[in-house]
Parts: sequence; C-alpha cells; structure tokens
Amino acid sequence: MEEARRKDLNELFISNQSNKSKFFFSLEKEASKLHKNGVSEENISNYFSALFEGLNRQIYNTPIDLFIEDRIFNQLESIRPIQFLSLLTLLQEGIEATTKKEIVKNSPKNILSKSKVLNIINALHFKNLFHLDLIDQFKASKLELTQANELYAEFNEYRKDKAPGEEYELINHWAEDLDLDSYFTLVSESEYRQKTLESVLKEIEADPLGANSTDSSADRKMKKFLKEHSSGEINMGVAMFMTDAIRYFSKTSNEETKKIAFEIATIGTQGIDPNKKNYSIPSIKNSNFSGYKTLAYYYVSWAIAIPEMLKQLQLPFDKEYELANKYLKL
Repeated sequence: MEEARRKDLNELFISNQSNKSKFFFSLEKEASKLHKNGVSEENISNYFSALFEGLNRQIYNTPIDLFIEDRIFNQLESIRPIQFLSLLTLLQEGIEATTKKEIVKNSPKNILSKSKVLNIINALHFKNLFHLDLIDQFKASKLELTQANELYAEFNEYRKDKAPGEEYELINHWAEDLDLDSYFTLVSESEYRQKTLESVLKEIEADPLGANSTDSSADRKMKKFLKEHSSGEINMGVAMFMTDAIRYFSKTSNEETKKIAFEIATIGTQGIDPNKKNYSIPSIKNSNFSGYKTLAYYYVSWAIAIPEMLKQLQLPFDKEYELANKYLKL
C-alpha cells in the first residue's frame, strides 16, 4: 500500500448498497427457497450480508496476500516455521468452509464454488512455497481446478517484477473472470480522498438513478465484451452508453420514455455534435450528457418507445444497439 501510495497509485476497495443489492438479486432463488423452509427475512438478509462481505474480502485479499506471503518467505527466513503454521491453519479452515456437508448443503452453489477457487489459489501458493499439497482436500471440480490454476498462472506473470499498484490489476482481472466485479469498485485513493461527504451526497441526490454515472467495473467488462464480439466497425462509446440507456429506460414507463424520446428529438433538430458536451434533457433531472451519450439515449428511447419510427432518425447505430442488448442478456 505504501509503495503504491508513493507513486499515487493506491486504490481503495469500495462497496455500497447498490453493489449489495446486485448480490442479493443474484440469490433471489435461494432466498425464496430459504423462505419456504421457514427462515425469516431478517435471518436471510443477515446470511446474505455475511456471504457478500466474506466473498468481497476474499476477492480483495487473495491476490494481495500472495505477494505478501512471497515477501515474508523470501525476506524473513527465520519466521518461515510460523508462516507455515499460519498458512496451514488458514487452508484447513478454507477446506472445512467449502467441503463440510452442512455448509455445502445450505450454501448457494455458485458462491461456494467461487470461494473454493480462491481458496485453491492459496493452496497452490502454499504448495509452491512449502511443497505440501492440500489441493485434493478441497474436492474441487475439474472446472474449479482449471480456473484456479489459470488465475494463479496470472499471478506468476506479475510475481518476479511486480510494480507498485499492480496488485489492483489482479483484483480486477480475477473479479471479472469470476463474475464478481459488480459487487465492488476500486477507486483511486487520491481522487476519492478529495471528495467530501457533502459532495458525494449531492451527487446521489442529483442523479439517484445513476443516469450520469459510470461504473468502472461495468465499463471494463463492457470494453472486454466489445473487443471479443465486435468486428472493429462498432462505435464503442455509443455501445457502452447504450447499455446505460437501456438500463435507465427499463425503470421508466413507456409514456415517460416516449416523452424523453421527443425531447431529445427536439434537441436533434439543432444537431447533436458527438464532440460537444453539456447536453441537457429536460425530463432527466440534472442531465449533463456528452454528444455521444445523447445520441445513444436518442436511439434507445426511440427503439423502445417508438420502434416503428426508428429508421427515420437515420442514426447509424443498429449494430451498437444489437450488441448492447446482447451484452445485457449475458
């Protein structure tokens, strides 16, 4: 942390109610099952909160701990016996937490599997340092073992010449690979510290639906998806803004969407310059859109509320819209 901070590269792990809500929503079926079995809503909420916090701790700590244990092993040889016992205890706890019959029976399978993968990564590092193999005790599937080995191989790419702050790249990469990246955000410490509580509250009050915000995790995931699925003719900026627009209009009525569609069309009569900023849409409170974001909302609002008239707009973003929808259905 201190090394990254000296280079102004330190990042903070931020998780808010929005992240937590996404996690809870992903466990809707498990919640229903628990409720049918007589578990109270309060206990379900407490249980899911514990899972959410525990999984976030794992995805944050695992990559960082690998680098730390490496340094202890290489620089503090005299305490290797203590390190050995410490890591052995942690691994035994991880084995019990992911294989004990009662836990396996009552835990969401998807969450348990991701936790097991992160535990196996620690086991791989323990084997590398102390030549003791506990991996079989996790009773992992072939897929879990493959994923753990792939993520550990990525750690090894950074291992010998890690630069300050690169551990945060691993956190993001692993979270994306394990589909955990929507449950937190890593933000620049220096930028975050400059924000006051008052400014943060004003941002939330001004944009409660998040129409003007950018989720850095979703942004990275979308860019990765576009690179893998586009032919190079896709306007990445428009496609990414379209995912925001589709999410936004999914929360509004058809009449409200149609109203916004006509408002943007009125703005369009004066021309919408992709390179300009500060476009304001009356019905989207405190909107301050770039030209491309305005065009994305323009297209999406008509595609949803007035699809029969969409072609008359002559906006060349059919492929972007198709790809944005495809991405959101994943």
